[in-house]
Amino acid sequence: MKNKGIIIGVLAVALLAIGFWWWKGKESKTKDKEVVKIGAILPLTGEAANYGTGLKKGMDLAIKEINSTSSNTPIQIIFEDDKGTPNAGIAAYNKLKSIDRVNYIIGGMFSNVALSLAPMAEKDDVILMSPTASAVEYSNFGDHVFRIYPSDTYDGDFLADFTFNQLGSTNVAILSVDAASTIEVSKIFAEKFKLNGGIVGFTNNYKQGEKNFRTILQKLKSVEAEVIFIPGYIEDIATLLKQAKELGVKKTFLTISTVYDKKLFDIVGDAAEGLIFSAPAYDANSSNAETQNFVNLYKKEYGETPDILAAYGYDVVKISYQAISKSPTKLSEIINNLYNTIDYPGVTGKMNFDKNGDVVKQLKILTVRGKSFIEY
Repeated sequence: MKNKGIIIGVLAVALLAIGFWWWKGKESKTKDKEVVKIGAILPLTGEAANYGTGLKKGMDLAIKEINSTSSNTPIQIIFEDDKGTPNAGIAAYNKLKSIDRVNYIIGGMFSNVALSLAPMAEKDDVILMSPTASAVEYSNFGDHVFRIYPSDTYDGDFLADFTFNQLGSTNVAILSVDAASTIEVSKIFAEKFKLNGGIVGFTNNYKQGEKNFRTILQKLKSVEAEVIFIPGYIEDIATLLKQAKELGVKKTFLTISTVYDKKLFDIVGDAAEGLIFSAPAYDANSSNAETQNFVNLYKKEYGETPDILAAYGYDVVKISYQAISKSPTKLSEIINNLYNTIDYPGVTGKMNFDKNGDVVKQLKILTVRGKSFIEY
């Protein structure tokens, strides 16, 4: 009996030792895989929530994929709501910087928010990566500011060249929503179109949420312009197109990628037929391996085909992670990693960054045919 007790005691000590070393090993692995936290500032409530939640779904999918397949450097995103306004964006930034102590933030989604955050990020030594801001001024804030959406300069030049050289138009009209980014892309478009030898015969702006375009459309019926450039938000453009069809305005309507969402057809029906717009190289039906992987994962997760916002959300996380994972604790190296990006294979197109942190990526032209988006 005495010997039996000694044996039991020895076994107990051995089991405790094994348990201790197992726990220490697990603790060590946890430390080796310390989670990297980054922030995200998006419009998750309010009038613009549809845009922010669409982008967030792609971001969430990217995080899930990274953390299930990566052998090191797990990543976590702390989401904050900017409600689509600069003031809420600044409050969200201050919370992420002071309380969560992150030094890498994805946002803002809209140019007005991104422009409010950019000087703060540069001053505070925080990297700011916008998924969709297009304002020209965003290029001017320094080495901490990046974006994966083409600037208005890039988009405006591209569309002006297309209109003059491909559509063969020499006279255009411009009708833009009164917002910083659309006013800027209209200005760039007009300057480049005139430089090419064209005429901008009519320009006008309207307030977001406008419900009656009939008076201005009646004027546009009689102008010589063959093409009407209408950069704006999807709801306003849908209203404009419906009323243009009702009034029999026989012009070519041209816009930017804000309409690249199949909900356009739910709002406007067949009144969008023939609409032409610039868009990133994203195509859910592409045979590209990265795109197929993204689309399959998204369908499995959400039961639907991902739209362009989801694609941008996915890309902004994946390209950020590529830079962060190489140097998770050294901000200067993360910045260098971003600048040294070479042809990152994003689902919205191959990406590089220029000296201003602006993305350099392929654009394409799409048009609406039978409630579908097809290449022009």
